[in-house]
Amino acid sequence: MTNTPSLALNAAAVAHRRRQRHKFIETVFWYAILILVAIITVLPFLWILSTSFKGPTDAVVSIPLQFIPHEPTLNNYLRVWNQLPVGRFFLNSIIVGVATTTLNIGITALAAYPLAKMNFRGRDAIFYLLLATFIIPAQLTYIPSFVLAVNVFKYYDTLFALVFPSLATVFNIFLLRQAFMSVPNDLIDAARMDGASELRIWWQILLPIIRPTLATVAIFTFVNSWNDFLWPSLMLHSRENMTLPVGLVALQGMFASDFRGVAAGVVMTVVPILIFFVTLQRQFVRGLSGAVKG
Repeated sequence: MTNTPSLALNAAAVAHRRRQRHKFIETVFWYAILILVAIITVLPFLWILSTSFKGPTDAVVSIPLQFIPHEPTLNNYLRVWNQLPVGRFFLNSIIVGVATTTLNIGITALAAYPLAKMNFRGRDAIFYLLLATFIIPAQLTYIPSFVLAVNVFKYYDTLFALVFPSLATVFNIFLLRQAFMSVPNDLIDAARMDGASELRIWWQILLPIIRPTLATVAIFTFVNSWNDFLWPSLMLHSRENMTLPVGLVALQGMFASDFRGVAAGVVMTVVPILIFFVTLQRQFVRGLSGAVKG
């Protein structure tokens, strides 16, 4: 009988060590998977980045891959910059991205607030109808949108043609609605009792609280606007109005056999987005987690 407690303690210790060992093995396994996925994801970009700095004597394709150029140079970037109005492409992309992001956040936040915090007949039906539009592929709307742009709104070959169709997106309304729903109703009721209007409650109380979700929406909207190619390629004809993805398509013709120049153009397009995301990544993660909880 005296050995029973010690045996129980030994059994508990053994079970604890097994759990710790199992947890360690599981952690190592998932870290290995994540590292493998990261390598597969980052490897093509590292090769493109390396190729953009390679000189004429460096091999573009070799086995094994040559990641460090023997003669690093910036001539590839200078050549692309001098032969194409890349500065104008950058400016157009920034104008469209900033305008689209700012207007989209304002409109979708205004649409999400009543869907989350105001009671009126048909509120849920309107929200589910909006979600139902996810079924329709965006490509199916390009033909009627193009006809409207050319024949009705008359904004063909203008930057406004890229901003107007993106003033509101259902996905952003969904994210912001979920964020608004996570705000306690007591806070809104107290503001109403103090005489605050709905617009003031939305602007001064709710928007500061859901700032991480606003950053998430801003990242999604800006990245989609920056990388969008199909719709801008349909709407933009003159080179001075082209955005960066559309304008750099000329690299396929002007630098068809110059992979170093093409790589430099790709890096020019990707690096601003990486900087933008790294700057707001903490807010991005917090905004997504808040939307999921809501």
